[in-house]
Amino acid sequence: MGKKDFHTEFDELLRAAMQTEDQPPVQLNNKLKAEIYEQERLLRRSRAGRRISLWYLPMVLNLIIFSLLGTAAVLLTNNLYVAVLAAAGCAYMGLAGVVITAVGMRRTDLKEDTTICIKKGGAGI
Repeated sequence: MGKKDFHTEFDELLRAAMQTEDQPPVQLNNKLKAEIYEQERLLRRSRAGRRISLWYLPMVLNLIIFSLLGTAAVLLTNNLYVAVLAAAGCAYMGLAGVVITAVGMRRTDLKEDTTICIKKGGAGI
């Protein structure tokens, strides 16, 4: 296979035909962008009946589960040192869930990604 030459006269004519030199003014572009953003905002507002963010749900469930486990460990364990150690471990895991959720909130867009939209006429996602 030989090397193809892409700099033929036909290729030059194609390149010249594809180049456009007339561009819309910057003010027109900005005006169109503003209109598009306004329409997007109105569409979002009219589309959603009620939005419920679920970003906090894993953190709350983690806190509830480890609080119950810590309470059960304190109430059901006869040895004081083991009970305190188990309760401290459960408290640590509960706080770790809060920290992980806080880091996730800062690093990603969890509020928008974990939102349920309930339409006025019924349930929706």
